[in-house]
Amino acid sequence: MMLDFGITGRLFRLCEIVMRLAYVNLLWILFTVLGLGLFGIFPATVALFAVTRKWVMGDHDIPIFSTFWHTYRKEFFKSTLLGFILFVIGYIIYVDLMYLPTGGLYDFVRWGIVVCGFLYIIMMLYIFPIYVHFDWKHRLYIKYALLLGASHPHFTLLMIIGIGAWYYLVMSIPGLIPFFSVSILAYIMMWTVYLVVKRLEMKQEEAEVEAASKQEKVESSQINAETK
Repeated sequence: MMLDFGITGRLFRLCEIVMRLAYVNLLWILFTVLGLGLFGIFPATVALFAVTRKWVMGDHDIPIFSTFWHTYRKEFFKSTLLGFILFVIGYIIYVDLMYLPTGGLYDFVRWGIVVCGFLYIIMMLYIFPIYVHFDWKHRLYIKYALLLGASHPHFTLLMIIGIGAWYYLVMSIPGLIPFFSVSILAYIMMWTVYLVVKRLEMKQEEAEVEAASKQEKVESSQINAETK
């Protein structure tokens, strides 16, 4: 009987997770449309990541709509500006790749642009999770999204594999698109970046403890020397 109860509880929990993911995905679509697409997609994406961040951190019982709506309103202009900056950078890279002549010196320039495009993709994987986790200026989001992604290639590769697998599944089952396409994608990205951030925070805490320990030893040595 206890086994049945445990299985029933797990099934109920699974259904609850599925419903929440579908709900926040529909909210993302709705608020993107309400923002006339171009002006709504970035604040809606930030709001989506704000909700998934809470879930990743273990806060599963947050009020989804109020959290989404509060973030959407609060970050509307700031996130739209960030989105515009990202769009311009991506557009410049795209135009350079499409219309740059080939042959001679241009081939070296093209390879440089390809590298920039690759780094741009890495930055895009990290920037929205970092945006909802820290309160920084726009240039710092871009800088640290690139640094974190480039300095943790195994986590970046893990994220790319997860996104690729989810893309394949969605393309195989198009009916998933209105309900889970963006929400699960955001969860994969947020979960991976949160692992990176927690790892860095643990390293920082260990470094601070080690530095404090060394400082105590130095002070103790000085006290002993003065006593002698």
